[in-house]
Amino acid sequence: MSYSNPQHEGRLVLIPLLRDAFASLHVYEALPGSVAMPLEGRESTIAYQLDEVGAGDDRDLFNVPFLLHANGNPWHEANDYFLSLMRDKAPINRRTDDIRRRASKLLDYLLFCEDNNLDWLDFSGARPSLRPTYKYFYHLINKGARSNAVINQYTAAVYHFYRYVSENWHELDMKRVDTVKQVRLIVQSSRGARVIEAEKRSQTRRAPPSSSTPLGFVRDDGEDLRPLSNRELGVFLNTIRYGKDWSTLERLILMTSLMTGARKQTVLTMRLKHLKGFTEDKLLAEGAYKLHAGPRTGIDTKFDKSQDLYIPKQLAEELVTLARSPMMKKRRAKFHEQMKSAHPDLSMDEDDVYLFLSDQGNCYYMAENDPRYPMVKSPQIGQVSETIKRKLVKKAPQPFPKDFSYHWLRATFAYQLYQRLQVLVEKGLMQPGEVIDFIQKRMHHESRETTENYLKLFRMSHEKVIAQEAWESKLFGNSDYSVLKTEAHNE
Repeated sequence: MSYSNPQHEGRLVLIPLLRDAFASLHVYEALPGSVAMPLEGRESTIAYQLDEVGAGDDRDLFNVPFLLHANGNPWHEANDYFLSLMRDKAPINRRTDDIRRRASKLLDYLLFCEDNNLDWLDFSGARPSLRPTYKYFYHLINKGARSNAVINQYTAAVYHFYRYVSENWHELDMKRVDTVKQVRLIVQSSRGARVIEAEKRSQTRRAPPSSSTPLGFVRDDGEDLRPLSNRELGVFLNTIRYGKDWSTLERLILMTSLMTGARKQTVLTMRLKHLKGFTEDKLLAEGAYKLHAGPRTGIDTKFDKSQDLYIPKQLAEELVTLARSPMMKKRRAKFHEQMKSAHPDLSMDEDDVYLFLSDQGNCYYMAENDPRYPMVKSPQIGQVSETIKRKLVKKAPQPFPKDFSYHWLRATFAYQLYQRLQVLVEKGLMQPGEVIDFIQKRMHHESRETTENYLKLFRMSHEKVIAQEAWESKLFGNSDYSVLKTEAHNE
């Protein structure tokens, strides 16, 4: 059950469906392409609805926040602001998560104004401390329940709302709402220094800089990961292979990340259609199948990046066997039944059904191109990975790290890949400089620096071409899990 704020009850209403949200109505003339319709309550009056240009079938909004004043009247300025934020987005990407968060913050501000008999539009106070936005800022500080970073989020939501109001509703002097300075910042990165211009508001608190990466970890797209050592990996494999409590589905969710380096959203949004490419004629020389992920594939990736996953033959065969099993066929039948019951106007082809489904027929992670995605208030986001992690930490014997997380498997994949590539270097089948390029490509890192930091093992400086067919045929060896190293040496 999702959290709900009792203070917001009756003041923040979610409209489940807002049809034709950005269509325009015309009373005096019928524009080309418009449709005549009577006005509700005045059937004798005909209006002409002109649909949003380019919206196609994505004309509706779902779970739209609607704010009310204490007297029950709509907060027109805020509700118009929320729609304006959605209007500029592409119709297919109009999830309302962001505006629901903004609505919650703005209602918190409105409640503060009401509790303190403040007019949210009155900025006549001679001193800043007499104006509602400044009073709210000091209230957030003195209340002490929120961190500086969160306080900044709340005041930013209020400031941007006022900026919209000043441009579209009321004459407001934004200098009295908050004092804003234009500043220039020098940002250092692996690609050199660059200057960016930004706004600095007075109603902000100094937030601590991001923490440094812990020793033995690597920061990958904001996550601190570390690989399992070979000995820890051996414990991991023995636990999920021979433990009585582990299902085939759980094991394959883990093994897919371990053998490909894919994140949970990628693993859990694989569909049946993706298994059709696992045929002998498409097997690469290295003993793996190439699987495309990202935009227009049905497989989600972080930041919607295009990726190529390489699925070892043994893993591919086990995934196909799972998909064909009576258990998964029953789960897919439940999936179709649930979709028909909850969304009778929607359907999904069998090939588009998720590979991994729960015993209730639910997906573990709802893909962005799932036809239900815009409608569902809280889509699944891979909570099963946390459940599996807790189970693994509880069941695995020593030595196994108690702070293990599912995404450590991504780092473990990189470490295992590095060890295999080192063997090719020693045999002269691959040049040392090519290792970093190969791992960067397999890990889908935009920044070479991220790959160099990975596992604290890579310190290369020049990009090279990926190795030739002579060593490609050796990469996965027997095309099975035997390529994984579980003997400890100098760890």
